[in-house]
Amino acid sequence: MDREQHVLALIRQNPFITQQEMASTIGISRSAVAGYIAALTKKGIIRGRAYIMAEEQTVLCLGGANLDSKATAKQPIRMASSNPVSVTESCGGVARNIAETLARLGCHTSLFTIVGDDKAGAWVLEETRKRGVDVSQSVVLKDGATGTYTALLDPEGEMALAFANMDIYDHYTPALLQEKWPHIAAAKLIIADTNLPADTLAVLIGKCREEEISLFIDPVSSEKAKKLPADLTGVTAIFPNLEEAQLLAGSQYDDASQLAEAIRSRGAAHVFITLGSKGVFYHSKEQNRLFPPLPTKVVEVTGAGDAFLAGVAYAVLHQLSYLEACRYGLAAAHLTLQTQHSAASELTEERLLHTATTATPQTHN
Repeated sequence: MDREQHVLALIRQNPFITQQEMASTIGISRSAVAGYIAALTKKGIIRGRAYIMAEEQTVLCLGGANLDSKATAKQPIRMASSNPVSVTESCGGVARNIAETLARLGCHTSLFTIVGDDKAGAWVLEETRKRGVDVSQSVVLKDGATGTYTALLDPEGEMALAFANMDIYDHYTPALLQEKWPHIAAAKLIIADTNLPADTLAVLIGKCREEEISLFIDPVSSEKAKKLPADLTGVTAIFPNLEEAQLLAGSQYDDASQLAEAIRSRGAAHVFITLGSKGVFYHSKEQNRLFPPLPTKVVEVTGAGDAFLAGVAYAVLHQLSYLEACRYGLAAAHLTLQTQHSAASELTEERLLHTATTATPQTHN
């Protein structure tokens, strides 16, 4: 093999190998090795000081991984009163749900989150690992409490109220982001939720802009979306619902086109506004389009937005346009809405491809 390929082979064997070690093994000068590494970096084959490989279809998700509890009311909810419910517990968190879904779809996916040194944290990481997600870069915080999310759903599966304890993510500092950056930057695509602190989100967006790394942002909620910086240049795509879009646009208008344009004017390249039963509005510099939803018998809405983002990410990683990717996002949401799970086991690559390419969108008379 030629010397550049020899350098690459050594890095594949040990991403933390030094330039001097490579020079000694190959029998060339350290400066020559540095030249080959610079060439490989310029080509996008390696990224970061640890020479971590950039592989196709690799995704790294940053943000929340929680213990989710869902209480579904057995009759119409009465406020300030006792309500009979059925309760289930599962792994949750926006970033975690997206990571699991992408792993089910065959993408090489990693999760960088923070959990507490408690039973909930150990269970969340282990269950996520079992589902094919690399959690080796996640942090277990001594004396920390794993994030929890408790939702009250009405008998139709619509969310009535939710409670979130996410204080642990305050430890997701810019310094921690910098420490893990070689691993983060090795991904083909980064997906972040706004459980990250505001200063960390600003640093992440800035670094992705500078290093030209694709970055998707899930705003999570209108309150958490406030943490995003005014300048979103560096955000490849953002996925707000209508309420979050109004917050990001600084407007209470219901017109999705106007909201999307206002958000894009802040620097985001692609804007996907999810509109529930009305579908998704997509906006970029070149294109605008409202995609109606697929006809769906809804079991539960929790997780549909996460699935939509994962479906879009899957399509983009497979070299489809963002406009085409909307169909995959809608198909992923359609399959998830028919289950009680935020990350549905029914959402496989085969079913996604079949649904995205054959299902007919809902029409309105």
